[in-house]
Amino acid sequence: MTSNPPDQFTTTVSRNESEALLRRIIHEELTRPLEAQRLSLLEGQSREGPDDPDSDAALLADMLAQIEREAVTPAPRIDWAAVKAKLAHVEAAGKSPD
Repeated sequence: MTSNPPDQFTTTVSRNESEALLRRIIHEELTRPLEAQRLSLLEGQSREGPDDPDSDAALLADMLAQIEREAVTPAPRIDWAAVKAKLAHVEAAGKSPD
């Protein structure tokens, strides 16, 4: 039997445990950009300085322009219901998801 250094260990993980771990990691990685975007919006508010009507007007104009751009060419969205349905179908067939 080999011994591991004090800062390492060996463990056995079942296939189900491995899949559950991978799903959790993927879920966390997919939600991270959303959280970062949400936090950046809040951070912008927390750095609000003294009243500056000119800067406020410029910021408002930028935000309205972004809203208009989003209305014309919306960012691609992921249909999570479709993803879950496809994953369930693939798993039911006993295949690995693409």
